[in-house]
Amino acid sequence: MFKKLISIIAITLILAFTVVGCGGNQESKQEEPKKEKNEVTKVSEKDKYGGVFEGRISADPPTLDPAHGTDSTSAKVIRNVFDGLVEFNKDLEIIPAIAKSWKVSDDGLTWTFNLRENVKFHNGNKVTADDVIYSFTRLLDPKTKSPRAWLFEGVEGAKSFQEGKAEKVTGLRATDDYTVEIKLTEPFTPFLSVLAMENAAIVSKDAIEEYGEQFSQNPVGTGPFKFVEWKHDSKIVLEKNEDYYLDGRPYLDKLLFRIISEGTSAFAEYEQGNIYQIDSDIPDGQMSRVLNPDGEFADEFRKVTRLGTYYFGFNVQQEPFNNKKVRKAINYAVNKKVIANVLKNGLVKPAHGILPPGMPGYNPDLEGYEYDLEKAKQLLAEAGYPDGLPGTYELSYNTAKAHQRISEAVQASLKKIGINVELMSMDWGTYIQKVDNGNTEIFRMAWIADYPDADNFLHVLFHSDNFGSGGNYSFYKNEEIDKMLDKARAMKPGQKRIELYQEIEKRIMDDAPWVPVYYYTTPLLVKPFVHNYVMTGQDELSFTDVWLEPKYQ
Repeated sequence: MFKKLISIIAITLILAFTVVGCGGNQESKQEEPKKEKNEVTKVSEKDKYGGVFEGRISADPPTLDPAHGTDSTSAKVIRNVFDGLVEFNKDLEIIPAIAKSWKVSDDGLTWTFNLRENVKFHNGNKVTADDVIYSFTRLLDPKTKSPRAWLFEGVEGAKSFQEGKAEKVTGLRATDDYTVEIKLTEPFTPFLSVLAMENAAIVSKDAIEEYGEQFSQNPVGTGPFKFVEWKHDSKIVLEKNEDYYLDGRPYLDKLLFRIISEGTSAFAEYEQGNIYQIDSDIPDGQMSRVLNPDGEFADEFRKVTRLGTYYFGFNVQQEPFNNKKVRKAINYAVNKKVIANVLKNGLVKPAHGILPPGMPGYNPDLEGYEYDLEKAKQLLAEAGYPDGLPGTYELSYNTAKAHQRISEAVQASLKKIGINVELMSMDWGTYIQKVDNGNTEIFRMAWIADYPDADNFLHVLFHSDNFGSGGNYSFYKNEEIDKMLDKARAMKPGQKRIELYQEIEKRIMDDAPWVPVYYYTTPLLVKPFVHNYVMTGQDELSFTDVWLEPKYQ
Protein backbone atom coordinates (compact mmCIF):
# COMPACT_ATOMS: atom_id res chain seq x y z
CA MET A 1 0.00 0.00 0.00
CA PHE A 2 2.82 2.38 0.61
CA LYS A 3 4.95 3.89 -2.12
CA LYS A 4 8.63 4.53 -2.59
CA LEU A 5 10.21 7.24 -0.50
CA ILE A 6 13.09 9.36 -1.74
CA SER A 7 15.57 11.11 0.55
CA ILE A 8 14.09 9.56 3.67
CA ILE A 9 17.19 10.49 5.66
CA ALA A 10 16.37 14.14 5.13
CA ILE A 11 13.16 13.78 7.08
CA THR A 12 13.00 13.38 10.83
CA LEU A 13 9.63 11.85 11.55
CA ILE A 14 9.19 9.99 14.81
CA LEU A 15 6.16 8.15 16.02
CA ALA A 16 6.01 6.26 19.28
CA PHE A 17 3.71 3.79 20.96
CA THR A 18 3.56 3.49 24.74
CA VAL A 19 1.52 1.08 26.79
CA VAL A 20 -1.48 2.59 28.52
CA GLY A 21 -3.10 0.89 31.52
CA CYS A 22 -3.20 -2.74 32.52
CA GLY A 23 -5.32 -3.84 29.58
CA GLY A 24 -2.54 -3.41 27.05
CA ASN A 25 -4.09 -0.52 25.13
CA GLN A 26 -1.62 1.46 23.09
CA GLU A 27 -1.02 5.16 22.85
CA SER A 28 -0.49 6.01 19.19
CA LYS A 29 1.07 9.40 18.59
CA GLN A 30 0.52 10.70 15.10
CA GLU A 31 3.28 13.02 14.00
CA GLU A 32 1.88 16.44 13.32
CA PRO A 33 2.69 18.38 10.17
CA LYS A 34 4.62 21.61 10.42
CA LYS A 35 2.64 24.72 11.29
CA GLU A 36 1.41 26.62 8.31
CA LYS A 37 3.53 29.53 7.25
CA ASN A 38 0.44 31.70 7.29
CA GLU A 39 -1.29 30.19 10.29
CA VAL A 40 -4.97 31.02 10.51
CA THR A 41 -6.25 33.23 13.26
CA LYS A 42 -8.25 31.64 16.04
CA VAL A 43 -11.57 30.29 14.75
CA SER A 44 -14.65 30.65 16.93
CA GLU A 45 -16.69 27.56 17.76
CA LYS A 46 -19.55 28.89 15.66
CA ASP A 47 -17.35 29.31 12.59
CA LYS A 48 -16.25 25.66 12.68
CA TYR A 49 -19.66 24.50 11.47
CA GLY A 50 -20.42 23.71 7.86
CA GLY A 51 -18.81 22.44 4.72
CA VAL A 52 -18.27 19.17 2.90
CA PHE A 53 -15.26 16.96 3.52
CA GLU A 54 -14.15 15.66 0.14
CA GLY A 55 -12.61 12.27 0.87
CA ARG A 56 -11.49 9.18 -0.98
CA ILE A 57 -11.69 5.43 -0.63
CA SER A 58 -9.68 3.15 -2.90
CA ALA A 59 -12.38 0.59 -3.72
CA ASP A 60 -16.10 0.03 -3.67
CA PRO A 61 -16.84 -1.31 -0.16
CA PRO A 62 -18.03 -4.92 -0.16
CA THR A 63 -20.72 -3.98 2.40
CA LEU A 64 -21.94 -1.26 4.75
CA ASP A 65 -23.55 -3.73 7.16
CA PRO A 66 -21.48 -3.87 10.38
CA ALA A 67 -22.23 -7.57 10.76
CA HIS A 68 -20.43 -8.33 7.51
CA GLY A 69 -17.65 -5.76 7.33
CA THR A 70 -14.19 -7.31 7.58
CA ASP A 71 -12.12 -4.80 5.61
CA SER A 72 -10.78 -1.29 6.15
CA THR A 73 -12.63 0.12 3.12
CA SER A 74 -16.03 -0.81 4.52
CA ALA A 75 -15.00 0.22 8.03
CA LYS A 76 -14.11 3.75 6.91
CA VAL A 77 -17.75 4.39 6.04
CA ILE A 78 -19.35 2.20 8.71
CA ARG A 79 -17.68 4.01 11.62
CA ASN A 80 -19.24 7.29 10.48
CA VAL A 81 -22.76 5.87 10.10
CA PHE A 82 -22.86 3.63 13.19
CA ASP A 83 -21.86 3.74 16.85
CA GLY A 84 -21.15 0.97 19.32
CA LEU A 85 -21.45 0.93 23.07
CA VAL A 86 -17.87 2.19 23.31
CA GLU A 87 -15.18 3.47 20.95
CA PHE A 88 -11.45 4.17 20.73
CA ASN A 89 -10.01 7.65 21.14
CA LYS A 90 -6.85 8.95 19.48
CA ASP A 91 -4.69 7.17 22.09
CA LEU A 92 -6.52 3.85 21.56
CA GLU A 93 -8.13 4.12 24.97
CA ILE A 94 -11.74 2.99 25.39
CA ILE A 95 -14.22 5.85 25.86
CA PRO A 96 -18.03 6.01 26.09
CA ALA A 97 -20.20 6.03 22.98
CA ILE A 98 -23.83 4.84 23.25
CA ALA A 99 -22.97 3.50 26.71
CA LYS A 100 -22.26 6.37 29.10
CA SER A 101 -20.69 4.08 31.73
CA TRP A 102 -20.02 0.43 32.53
CA LYS A 103 -18.72 -1.92 35.18
CA VAL A 104 -17.44 -5.49 35.32
CA SER A 105 -17.80 -8.03 38.10
CA ASP A 106 -14.78 -9.09 40.12
CA ASP A 107 -14.67 -12.47 38.35
CA GLY A 108 -14.64 -10.75 34.94
CA LEU A 109 -17.77 -12.56 33.76
CA THR A 110 -20.56 -10.00 34.03
CA TRP A 111 -20.46 -6.66 32.22
CA THR A 112 -23.11 -4.02 32.87
CA PHE A 113 -23.59 -1.06 30.52
CA ASN A 114 -25.63 2.03 31.25
CA LEU A 115 -26.90 3.64 28.05
CA ARG A 116 -27.39 7.27 27.19
CA GLU A 117 -31.07 8.12 26.99
CA ASN A 118 -30.80 10.62 24.13
CA VAL A 119 -29.54 8.37 21.32
CA LYS A 120 -31.66 8.02 18.19
CA PHE A 121 -31.34 5.98 15.03
CA HIS A 122 -31.31 7.94 11.80
CA ASN A 123 -34.95 6.91 11.25
CA GLY A 124 -35.89 8.78 14.43
CA ASN A 125 -36.39 5.76 16.73
CA LYS A 126 -34.87 5.99 20.21
CA VAL A 127 -32.17 3.48 21.08
CA THR A 128 -32.92 1.26 24.07
CA ALA A 129 -31.35 -1.78 25.66
CA ASP A 130 -33.50 -4.00 23.45
CA ASP A 131 -31.70 -2.62 20.37
CA VAL A 132 -28.36 -3.62 21.86
CA ILE A 133 -29.62 -7.14 22.58
CA TYR A 134 -31.03 -7.37 19.05
CA SER A 135 -27.77 -6.19 17.44
CA PHE A 136 -25.57 -8.65 19.33
CA THR A 137 -28.02 -11.52 18.87
CA ARG A 138 -28.17 -10.78 15.14
CA LEU A 139 -24.39 -11.02 14.95
CA LEU A 140 -24.55 -14.49 16.50
CA ASP A 141 -27.54 -15.68 14.47
CA PRO A 142 -26.45 -18.29 11.88
CA LYS A 143 -29.00 -16.75 9.48
CA THR A 144 -26.94 -13.54 9.44
CA LYS A 145 -23.83 -15.48 8.39
CA SER A 146 -21.59 -12.91 10.02
CA PRO A 147 -17.87 -13.66 9.74
CA ARG A 148 -17.49 -11.83 13.05
CA ALA A 149 -19.91 -13.98 15.07
CA TRP A 150 -16.90 -15.07 17.13
CA LEU A 151 -16.97 -11.67 18.87
CA PHE A 152 -19.84 -12.89 21.05
CA GLU A 153 -19.35 -16.65 21.05
CA GLY A 154 -18.01 -16.35 24.61
CA VAL A 155 -21.37 -15.02 25.82
CA GLU A 156 -23.36 -17.40 28.00
CA GLY A 157 -25.94 -19.26 25.92
CA ALA A 158 -24.43 -18.26 22.56
CA LYS A 159 -23.65 -21.83 21.54
CA SER A 160 -27.12 -23.13 22.37
CA PHE A 161 -28.69 -20.27 20.41
CA GLN A 162 -26.47 -20.89 17.38
CA GLU A 163 -27.27 -24.60 17.45
CA GLY A 164 -31.02 -23.87 17.51
CA LYS A 165 -31.46 -25.23 21.05
CA ALA A 166 -32.56 -21.87 22.47
CA GLU A 167 -34.63 -18.99 21.13
CA LYS A 168 -32.47 -16.33 22.74
CA VAL A 169 -28.99 -15.81 24.12
CA THR A 170 -29.30 -16.13 27.90
CA GLY A 171 -26.16 -14.08 28.53
CA LEU A 172 -27.62 -11.01 26.79
CA ARG A 173 -30.17 -9.27 28.98
CA ALA A 174 -31.89 -5.87 29.18
CA THR A 175 -32.46 -5.24 32.87
CA ASP A 176 -34.37 -2.04 32.05
CA ASP A 177 -34.79 0.28 29.07
CA TYR A 178 -31.29 1.68 29.37
CA THR A 179 -29.24 -1.03 31.08
CA VAL A 180 -27.61 -4.00 29.34
CA GLU A 181 -26.06 -6.97 31.11
CA ILE A 182 -23.69 -9.32 29.30
CA LYS A 183 -22.55 -12.55 30.94
CA LEU A 184 -19.52 -14.43 29.62
CA THR A 185 -18.75 -18.11 30.10
CA GLU A 186 -15.16 -17.25 30.99
CA PRO A 187 -13.11 -14.07 31.34
CA PHE A 188 -12.09 -12.50 28.04
CA THR A 189 -9.42 -9.86 28.61
CA PRO A 190 -9.99 -7.75 25.45
CA PHE A 191 -13.81 -7.90 25.61
CA LEU A 192 -14.27 -4.15 26.05
CA SER A 193 -11.98 -3.49 23.08
CA VAL A 194 -13.98 -5.97 21.00
CA LEU A 195 -17.09 -3.89 21.67
CA ALA A 196 -15.34 -0.91 20.04
CA MET A 197 -15.05 -2.79 16.73
CA GLU A 198 -17.34 -1.70 13.89
CA ASN A 199 -18.92 -5.18 13.87
CA ALA A 200 -20.33 -4.55 17.34
CA ALA A 201 -22.22 -1.44 16.19
CA ILE A 202 -25.84 -1.04 17.21
CA VAL A 203 -28.24 -1.47 14.28
CA SER A 204 -31.90 -0.63 13.71
CA LYS A 205 -34.21 -3.66 13.73
CA ASP A 206 -36.90 -1.70 11.87
CA ALA A 207 -34.45 -0.74 9.12
CA ILE A 208 -33.20 -4.31 8.75
CA GLU A 209 -36.75 -5.60 8.49
CA GLU A 210 -37.55 -2.88 5.94
CA TYR A 211 -34.52 -3.37 3.70
CA GLY A 212 -33.79 -7.05 4.25
CA GLU A 213 -30.67 -8.11 2.37
CA GLN A 214 -30.42 -4.58 0.98
CA PHE A 215 -29.60 -3.19 4.42
CA SER A 216 -25.93 -3.43 3.45
CA GLN A 217 -26.71 -0.89 0.69
CA ASN A 218 -29.00 1.26 2.86
CA PRO A 219 -27.41 1.41 6.32
CA VAL A 220 -29.28 3.02 9.22
CA GLY A 221 -27.28 3.65 12.38
CA THR A 222 -26.88 6.20 15.17
CA GLY A 223 -23.57 7.68 14.03
CA PRO A 224 -22.56 11.29 13.40
CA PHE A 225 -23.50 11.02 9.72
CA LYS A 226 -26.52 9.58 7.91
CA PHE A 227 -26.32 7.56 4.73
CA VAL A 228 -27.61 9.43 1.66
CA GLU A 229 -26.33 7.90 -1.55
CA TRP A 230 -24.06 5.20 -2.95
CA LYS A 231 -23.19 5.24 -6.63
CA HIS A 232 -21.14 2.09 -6.97
CA ASP A 233 -17.55 2.59 -8.09
CA SER A 234 -18.16 6.34 -8.03
CA LYS A 235 -19.04 7.86 -4.64
CA ILE A 236 -20.70 7.48 -1.24
CA VAL A 237 -22.44 10.50 0.31
CA LEU A 238 -23.22 10.96 4.01
CA GLU A 239 -24.88 13.97 5.63
CA LYS A 240 -24.83 15.41 9.13
CA ASN A 241 -26.98 13.72 11.77
CA GLU A 242 -28.76 16.70 13.29
CA ASP A 243 -29.97 14.56 16.20
CA TYR A 244 -26.57 13.22 17.19
CA TYR A 245 -26.31 12.57 20.91
CA LEU A 246 -23.11 14.57 21.36
CA ASP A 247 -24.02 18.24 21.65
CA GLY A 248 -22.58 20.36 18.88
CA ARG A 249 -21.32 17.48 16.78
CA PRO A 250 -20.56 16.87 14.04
CA TYR A 251 -19.19 20.09 12.57
CA LEU A 252 -19.37 19.05 8.91
CA ASP A 253 -22.54 19.19 6.83
CA LYS A 254 -21.54 16.28 4.62
CA LEU A 255 -18.95 13.61 3.93
CA LEU A 256 -18.32 12.71 0.31
CA PHE A 257 -16.12 9.68 -0.32
CA ARG A 258 -15.07 9.41 -3.95
CA ILE A 259 -14.06 5.94 -5.04
CA ILE A 260 -10.67 6.28 -6.78
CA SER A 261 -8.80 3.02 -7.19
CA GLU A 262 -5.38 4.20 -8.37
CA GLY A 263 -3.02 6.27 -6.26
CA THR A 264 -1.83 8.28 -9.26
CA SER A 265 -5.34 9.51 -9.99
CA ALA A 266 -6.04 10.14 -6.32
CA PHE A 267 -2.86 12.17 -5.93
CA ALA A 268 -3.80 14.32 -8.94
CA GLU A 269 -7.21 14.96 -7.38
CA TYR A 270 -5.54 15.85 -4.08
CA GLU A 271 -3.18 18.31 -5.78
CA GLN A 272 -6.11 19.97 -7.51
CA GLY A 273 -7.94 20.30 -4.19
CA ASN A 274 -10.75 17.93 -5.19
CA ILE A 275 -10.05 15.60 -2.26
CA TYR A 276 -8.65 16.66 1.10
CA GLN A 277 -6.76 13.58 2.22
CA ILE A 278 -4.76 10.71 0.71
CA ASP A 279 -2.87 7.91 2.42
CA SER A 280 -0.93 4.74 1.71
CA ASP A 281 -0.61 4.84 -2.07
CA ILE A 282 1.04 8.17 -2.76
CA PRO A 283 2.77 7.60 -6.14
CA ASP A 284 6.48 6.77 -6.15
CA GLY A 285 7.30 9.58 -8.50
CA GLN A 286 5.79 12.15 -6.15
CA MET A 287 7.48 11.11 -2.92
CA SER A 288 10.53 13.35 -3.33
CA ARG A 289 8.17 16.33 -3.53
CA VAL A 290 6.05 15.08 -0.64
CA LEU A 291 9.06 14.58 1.62
CA ASN A 292 10.83 17.84 0.84
CA PRO A 293 10.89 19.65 4.24
CA ASP A 294 10.82 23.00 2.47
CA GLY A 295 8.47 21.93 -0.29
CA GLU A 296 4.82 22.51 -1.09
CA PHE A 297 3.59 19.59 1.03
CA ALA A 298 5.61 20.35 4.16
CA ASP A 299 2.49 21.48 6.06
CA GLU A 300 0.46 18.49 4.93
CA PHE A 301 2.63 15.38 5.31
CA ARG A 302 2.45 12.99 8.27
CA LYS A 303 3.76 9.51 8.88
CA VAL A 304 1.76 7.12 11.06
CA THR A 305 3.12 3.89 12.49
CA ARG A 306 0.40 1.26 12.33
CA LEU A 307 -0.36 -1.88 14.28
CA GLY A 308 -0.24 -3.89 11.09
CA THR A 309 1.68 -6.54 9.15
CA TYR A 310 1.83 -7.06 5.37
CA TYR A 311 2.22 -10.71 4.42
CA PHE A 312 1.85 -13.46 1.86
CA GLY A 313 -0.13 -16.44 3.07
CA PHE A 314 -0.34 -20.05 1.97
CA ASN A 315 -3.47 -22.13 1.84
CA VAL A 316 -1.87 -24.84 3.94
CA GLN A 317 -4.50 -27.39 2.95
CA GLN A 318 -3.43 -27.24 -0.70
CA GLU A 319 -0.51 -29.28 -2.02
CA PRO A 320 2.42 -28.66 -1.93
CA PHE A 321 1.83 -25.91 0.63
CA ASN A 322 0.63 -28.47 3.16
CA ASN A 323 4.33 -29.31 3.49
CA LYS A 324 5.96 -27.18 6.19
CA LYS A 325 9.41 -27.45 4.60
CA VAL A 326 8.07 -25.98 1.35
CA ARG A 327 6.55 -23.06 3.25
CA LYS A 328 9.77 -22.46 5.18
CA ALA A 329 11.78 -22.63 1.97
CA ILE A 330 9.66 -19.86 0.46
CA ASN A 331 10.13 -17.79 3.61
CA TYR A 332 13.89 -17.99 3.22
CA ALA A 333 13.64 -17.16 -0.50
CA VAL A 334 11.80 -13.85 -0.06
CA ASN A 335 14.13 -10.90 0.51
CA LYS A 336 12.10 -8.79 2.94
CA LYS A 337 14.90 -6.25 3.37
CA VAL A 338 15.00 -5.46 -0.33
CA ILE A 339 11.23 -5.06 -0.42
CA ALA A 340 11.30 -2.75 2.60
CA ASN A 341 14.38 -0.73 1.69
CA VAL A 342 14.15 -0.61 -2.10
CA LEU A 343 10.51 -1.05 -3.12
CA LYS A 344 9.35 0.83 -0.01
CA ASN A 345 12.60 2.84 0.17
CA GLY A 346 13.01 2.54 3.92
CA LEU A 347 9.58 3.76 5.00
CA VAL A 348 8.63 0.39 6.48
CA LYS A 349 10.45 -2.17 8.61
CA PRO A 350 11.10 -5.74 7.37
CA ALA A 351 8.96 -8.16 9.33
CA HIS A 352 10.51 -10.98 11.33
CA GLY A 353 7.26 -12.10 12.92
CA ILE A 354 3.49 -11.72 13.04
CA LEU A 355 2.96 -9.15 15.81
CA PRO A 356 4.00 -5.61 14.81
CA PRO A 357 6.02 -3.21 16.98
CA GLY A 358 3.83 -1.46 19.51
CA MET A 359 1.55 -4.45 19.97
CA PRO A 360 1.69 -5.98 23.46
CA GLY A 361 3.61 -9.22 23.01
CA TYR A 362 5.80 -7.97 20.16
CA ASN A 363 9.12 -9.81 20.42
CA PRO A 364 12.10 -7.89 19.01
CA ASP A 365 14.28 -10.97 19.51
CA LEU A 366 12.18 -13.31 17.37
CA GLU A 367 14.50 -14.63 14.66
CA GLY A 368 12.16 -15.00 11.72
CA TYR A 369 13.56 -16.00 8.31
CA GLU A 370 16.58 -14.19 6.94
CA TYR A 371 17.10 -14.20 3.17
CA ASP A 372 19.03 -17.39 2.35
CA LEU A 373 18.59 -19.01 -1.07
CA GLU A 374 20.83 -21.97 -0.24
CA LYS A 375 18.82 -22.74 2.86
CA ALA A 376 15.64 -22.44 0.79
CA LYS A 377 16.95 -24.92 -1.82
CA GLN A 378 18.06 -27.31 0.93
CA LEU A 379 14.59 -27.30 2.50
CA LEU A 380 12.94 -27.93 -0.87
CA ALA A 381 15.26 -30.90 -1.41
CA GLU A 382 14.38 -32.24 2.05
CA ALA A 383 10.71 -31.85 1.14
CA GLY A 384 11.29 -34.07 -1.91
CA TYR A 385 11.77 -31.34 -4.51
CA PRO A 386 15.54 -31.15 -5.26
CA ASP A 387 14.84 -29.51 -8.64
CA GLY A 388 12.16 -27.15 -7.40
CA LEU A 389 8.37 -27.52 -7.41
CA PRO A 390 6.80 -29.03 -10.54
CA GLY A 391 4.20 -26.98 -12.37
CA THR A 392 3.05 -23.40 -11.86
CA TYR A 393 1.21 -21.99 -8.87
CA GLU A 394 -1.03 -18.98 -8.44
CA LEU A 395 0.04 -15.94 -6.43
CA SER A 396 -2.99 -13.68 -6.10
CA TYR A 397 -3.36 -10.09 -4.94
CA ASN A 398 -5.92 -7.30 -5.07
CA THR A 399 -5.36 -4.73 -7.78
CA ALA A 400 -2.88 -2.01 -6.87
CA LYS A 401 0.48 -1.06 -8.34
CA ALA A 402 2.19 -1.37 -4.96
CA HIS A 403 0.94 -4.94 -4.50
CA GLN A 404 1.90 -5.75 -8.08
CA ARG A 405 5.51 -4.63 -7.61
CA ILE A 406 5.93 -6.59 -4.40
CA SER A 407 4.28 -9.66 -5.94
CA GLU A 408 6.62 -9.40 -8.92
CA ALA A 409 9.59 -9.27 -6.56
CA VAL A 410 8.38 -12.41 -4.78
CA GLN A 411 7.77 -14.09 -8.14
CA ALA A 412 11.37 -13.37 -9.20
CA SER A 413 12.76 -14.62 -5.88
CA LEU A 414 10.85 -17.89 -6.06
CA LYS A 415 12.02 -18.53 -9.58
CA LYS A 416 15.59 -18.60 -8.23
CA ILE A 417 14.77 -21.70 -6.17
CA GLY A 418 12.76 -23.44 -8.88
CA ILE A 419 9.23 -22.30 -8.01
CA ASN A 420 7.17 -20.80 -10.81
CA VAL A 421 4.19 -18.65 -9.87
CA GLU A 422 1.63 -16.91 -12.04
CA LEU A 423 0.38 -13.55 -10.78
CA MET A 424 -3.38 -13.09 -10.54
CA SER A 425 -4.85 -9.64 -9.86
CA MET A 426 -8.50 -8.72 -9.19
CA ASP A 427 -10.67 -6.03 -7.62
CA TRP A 428 -10.99 -6.02 -3.84
CA GLY A 429 -14.57 -7.33 -3.58
CA THR A 430 -13.85 -10.31 -5.83
CA TYR A 431 -10.49 -10.89 -4.18
CA ILE A 432 -11.67 -10.98 -0.57
CA GLN A 433 -14.39 -13.46 -1.54
CA LYS A 434 -11.78 -15.66 -3.19
CA VAL A 435 -9.58 -15.55 -0.08
CA ASP A 436 -12.53 -16.11 2.28
CA ASN A 437 -13.52 -19.21 0.32
CA GLY A 438 -10.01 -20.65 0.34
CA ASN A 439 -9.68 -20.62 -3.46
CA THR A 440 -6.02 -19.68 -3.18
CA GLU A 441 -2.52 -21.13 -3.20
CA ILE A 442 -0.34 -18.12 -2.31
CA PHE A 443 -2.12 -14.85 -1.58
CA ARG A 444 -1.27 -11.29 -0.55
CA MET A 445 -2.94 -9.97 2.56
CA ALA A 446 -2.40 -7.61 5.46
CA TRP A 447 -3.81 -7.21 8.92
CA ILE A 448 -4.16 -4.00 10.88
CA ALA A 449 -5.38 -4.40 14.43
CA ASP A 450 -9.07 -4.08 15.29
CA TYR A 451 -8.03 -3.73 18.92
CA PRO A 452 -4.60 -3.39 20.52
CA ASP A 453 -4.20 -6.90 21.89
CA ALA A 454 -2.19 -9.88 20.60
CA ASP A 455 -5.45 -11.87 20.64
CA ASN A 456 -6.62 -9.86 17.63
CA PHE A 457 -3.72 -11.16 15.55
CA LEU A 458 -2.99 -14.62 16.87
CA HIS A 459 -6.45 -15.90 17.78
CA VAL A 460 -8.32 -14.26 14.91
CA LEU A 461 -5.80 -15.18 12.21
CA PHE A 462 -4.63 -18.62 13.33
CA HIS A 463 -7.29 -20.32 15.48
CA SER A 464 -8.98 -23.10 13.53
CA ASP A 465 -12.42 -21.79 14.55
CA ASN A 466 -11.78 -18.82 12.25
CA PHE A 467 -11.20 -20.52 8.91
CA GLY A 468 -11.81 -18.27 5.92
CA SER A 469 -13.83 -15.13 6.50
CA GLY A 470 -13.23 -15.37 10.24
CA GLY A 471 -9.64 -14.27 9.56
CA ASN A 472 -7.70 -17.53 9.24
CA TYR A 473 -7.23 -17.23 5.48
CA SER A 474 -4.45 -19.83 5.50
CA PHE A 475 -6.83 -22.47 6.89
CA TYR A 476 -4.08 -23.24 9.39
CA LYS A 477 -4.88 -25.77 12.11
CA ASN A 478 -2.75 -26.79 15.07
CA GLU A 479 -4.68 -28.24 17.99
CA GLU A 480 -1.98 -27.34 20.50
CA ILE A 481 -1.94 -23.74 19.26
CA ASP A 482 -5.75 -23.61 19.53
CA LYS A 483 -5.55 -24.65 23.19
CA MET A 484 -2.84 -22.11 23.95
CA LEU A 485 -4.83 -19.34 22.25
CA ASP A 486 -7.97 -20.22 24.22
CA LYS A 487 -5.97 -20.11 27.43
CA ALA A 488 -4.30 -16.78 26.63
CA ARG A 489 -7.48 -14.85 25.89
CA ALA A 490 -8.90 -15.80 29.29
CA MET A 491 -5.77 -14.83 31.25
CA LYS A 492 -5.50 -11.63 33.22
CA PRO A 493 -3.26 -8.92 31.71
CA GLY A 494 0.37 -9.22 32.69
CA GLN A 495 3.75 -10.64 31.84
CA LYS A 496 2.66 -14.30 31.90
CA ARG A 497 0.02 -13.61 29.26
CA ILE A 498 2.57 -11.72 27.14
CA GLU A 499 5.06 -14.59 27.42
CA LEU A 500 2.41 -17.12 26.36
CA TYR A 501 1.58 -15.06 23.26
CA GLN A 502 5.27 -14.83 22.42
CA GLU A 503 5.57 -18.62 22.65
CA ILE A 504 2.47 -19.01 20.44
CA GLU A 505 3.92 -16.64 17.85
CA LYS A 506 7.23 -18.52 17.86
CA ARG A 507 5.50 -21.84 17.22
CA ILE A 508 3.31 -20.42 14.46
CA MET A 509 6.35 -18.91 12.79
CA ASP A 510 8.01 -22.33 12.86
CA ASP A 511 4.94 -23.78 11.12
CA ALA A 512 5.27 -20.95 8.55
CA PRO A 513 1.70 -20.47 7.28
CA TRP A 514 2.72 -16.89 6.38
CA VAL A 515 5.61 -15.03 4.84
CA PRO A 516 5.55 -11.83 6.96
CA VAL A 517 6.99 -9.10 4.72
CA TYR A 518 6.90 -5.76 6.54
CA TYR A 519 5.32 -3.82 9.38
CA TYR A 520 2.99 -1.06 8.29
CA THR A 521 3.67 2.64 8.25
CA THR A 522 1.24 4.97 6.50
CA PRO A 523 2.38 8.12 4.67
CA LEU A 524 -0.44 10.60 4.84
CA LEU A 525 -1.33 13.92 3.24
CA VAL A 526 -4.06 16.09 4.76
CA LYS A 527 -4.94 19.58 3.58
CA PRO A 528 -3.83 22.17 6.17
CA PHE A 529 -7.33 23.65 6.40
CA VAL A 530 -8.65 20.33 7.73
CA HIS A 531 -8.59 20.13 11.53
CA ASN A 532 -8.97 17.26 14.01
CA TYR A 533 -8.41 14.55 11.41
CA VAL A 534 -6.81 11.63 13.27
CA MET A 535 -5.36 8.36 12.07
CA THR A 536 -4.34 6.02 14.87
CA GLY A 537 -2.20 2.90 14.83
CA GLN A 538 -5.37 1.02 13.90
CA ASP A 539 -7.29 3.27 11.53
CA GLU A 540 -8.69 6.74 11.11
CA LEU A 541 -11.26 7.91 13.65
CA SER A 542 -14.76 8.95 12.66
CA PHE A 543 -15.22 12.50 11.37
CA THR A 544 -17.25 13.55 14.41
CA ASP A 545 -14.77 16.27 15.44
CA VAL A 546 -13.34 17.20 12.03
CA TRP A 547 -13.86 20.79 10.89
CA LEU A 548 -12.80 22.95 7.97
CA GLU A 549 -11.55 26.50 8.09
CA PRO A 550 -14.40 28.87 7.16
CA LYS A 551 -13.11 29.87 3.72
CA TYR A 552 -12.98 26.19 2.69
CA GLN A 553 -16.48 25.30 3.87
